[in-house]
Amino acid sequence: MTTAKFHPWVTRATALLLALTLLLAGGCSSVRLVYGHLDWWMDRTLNKYLDLKGPQKNLLSQRVDEFHRWHRQTQLPRYADYLEQLSAEVDSPDISPARLIEIENQAEAFWNSSISMLSDLLLPVLLQLDATQINTLAENAREEREKSLKKWQKERNKREKEFRKQAERWLGDLTPQQDAMVERELASTTFDPKLRNAQRERWTNAFIRTLKDKPTGYEKTLRDLLTNPQSLWSEDYRQMQEQLRVQARNLGSEILQSSTAEQRQHLKSTLQEYATDFRLLAAQKP
Repeated sequence: MTTAKFHPWVTRATALLLALTLLLAGGCSSVRLVYGHLDWWMDRTLNKYLDLKGPQKNLLSQRVDEFHRWHRQTQLPRYADYLEQLSAEVDSPDISPARLIEIENQAEAFWNSSISMLSDLLLPVLLQLDATQINTLAENAREEREKSLKKWQKERNKREKEFRKQAERWLGDLTPQQDAMVERELASTTFDPKLRNAQRERWTNAFIRTLKDKPTGYEKTLRDLLTNPQSLWSEDYRQMQEQLRVQARNLGSEILQSSTAEQRQHLKSTLQEYATDFRLLAAQKP
């Protein structure tokens, strides 16, 4: 249940939050521990990127708290419901790529709901940025892109490691046959970190230019950029993303079809444990 949306600075802060709550965190107890501190983490990270001043910092903290409260109370129960639904399918699952598309679409819907709310809450902060702060944001985004590109170029098997890590989180240890499936499928991957870097730069430039120039309707333009970064995807990047999604679905379906009884029980228990964690978090008082 992952998402392909990785637009720059604000998503760096929100991606961790949404990735964690969409089950990319390690271990159920760590979900409860980390989620309880995410408002602090988001506040700190966004302040670093935006270089905010006194009243702006206060507004940001208020908006982050509001988002965290909304997410805890309204979104975590939805995640729990969906995970319980999936856990009930494990014994007789539909593991076709078509079913995985349905799950992917639901994850996208969860993501879009949260990113839409967060964008609405953060826009008033962004609109207060002065020219110096906008330039600082642009420089911070550039530095982050460079670091990310170097990391991907240095570790070319990063996608394989990430996929294997997620598979083992849900299923436990992979069989030799499943290991071979991962190696075979990802050996043909089309992921190009330079293409991703160019796309992130295109998005950042459009966002910064809109912040600086403030054309007619610029508030809506900023929100659209935050909630729909795909609108700026080049055709090459769009094709790469679609091919990566198809590869992931096919590989996921193949691995699930080969899953052992022990792996299916591991998957069912993990889904139920996450659902329990989310309900406990949702019930906590702000």
